[in-house]
Amino acid sequence: MNEVHADDSPTLPWRHSALNVLLALILAVGLGALAGYFAGNSSSETAHNNVDTGFLQDMRIHHEQAVVMATIYLGAAPNGNSTLRTIARGILLEQQMETGRMVQLLRMFKAAETNESDQVMGWMGTPIPLSRMPGYATDAELEKLYQSRDAQADELFITLMIAHHKGGVHMAEYTVENGKNKEVIAFAELIVESQTSEVGELTRLQAR
Repeated sequence: MNEVHADDSPTLPWRHSALNVLLALILAVGLGALAGYFAGNSSSETAHNNVDTGFLQDMRIHHEQAVVMATIYLGAAPNGNSTLRTIARGILLEQQMETGRMVQLLRMFKAAETNESDQVMGWMGTPIPLSRMPGYATDAELEKLYQSRDAQADELFITLMIAHHKGGVHMAEYTVENGKNKEVIAFAELIVESQTSEVGELTRLQAR
């Protein structure tokens, strides 16, 4: 009688698996709680321009994918690099917190809480499809990460997250130079600093 091994079980594509339930719960619970927390911390300063709102709307999408990537990686690499797993957990927490802040700023501006068009980056003067957003991973890349394990997952996650962070820094730097609202500019500066630092950490891990 043939033995059944764990590796013989079918693997569903990431977007059709139970993992999606976890991702939805993380986003729904995290964003709901954090939006409520930040609701009491809004400023009376509401002057803003299209760069401010466009950045917040598109960066929200960008951050949500980073949360998805980190969640997929943590599930795929239970025995992965311990430092990298710590970085991934930090991304889960920090980017959900930052997403809550972006939602609150958009509410303060009485703007749509997400980009409702089929184009992104219009606020930078270069409207493009979402699939071409700087650093945005494709479904195929996410699927490959989901199918990978441990050391291979480490390598893929590092590669994807470096590109993702560099894209986010590019968007944030443009906002620092062209935004109007002081809170949005300060937020963009924070993203430049934190994600540049993480790119450095990830690059060092990649070189080992």
